[in-house]
Amino acid sequence: MFLALYRSGDNLSKERYSGMILSGWKEIAGYLHCGVRTVQRWEERGLPVHRPVPYKRSHVIAHSEELDRWIRSGGSAVSEYPKLTASLTTAQKLYCENRARVAELHERVLRLSEEVAELKARRNRSCAVANITAHAEIEELAG
Repeated sequence: MFLALYRSGDNLSKERYSGMILSGWKEIAGYLHCGVRTVQRWEERGLPVHRPVPYKRSHVIAHSEELDRWIRSGGSAVSEYPKLTASLTTAQKLYCENRARVAELHERVLRLSEEVAELKARRNRSCAVANITAHAEIEELAG
């Protein structure tokens, strides 16, 4: 599943994303927790989808924020699927939690990388000491 994140122009933090670009009917349907045919019907009722190539059967994309606004503003989907608003709230909560987890994992990876570098440096120092000791022993035996 391709979920491309886009950066908001008015956002101060480069790491904060304000929404997602959903590519294709399957992703849009997955985001809204309904079927592909359902979101295709909703397009006729005003669902905010965009077609980069303006033909009836061309590829579609949608911005998650626009979809959220459409649902909250009482898009025709709300009356058909009352649980949709609740699932959007849950999806937003999970999205925020996942972003926090990704940041935490990124910090862990950085710490582990530093530990690995430190262990390598220790190993190199130990090998150097062992080589010096071995060289001294060989000279002592030869001498």
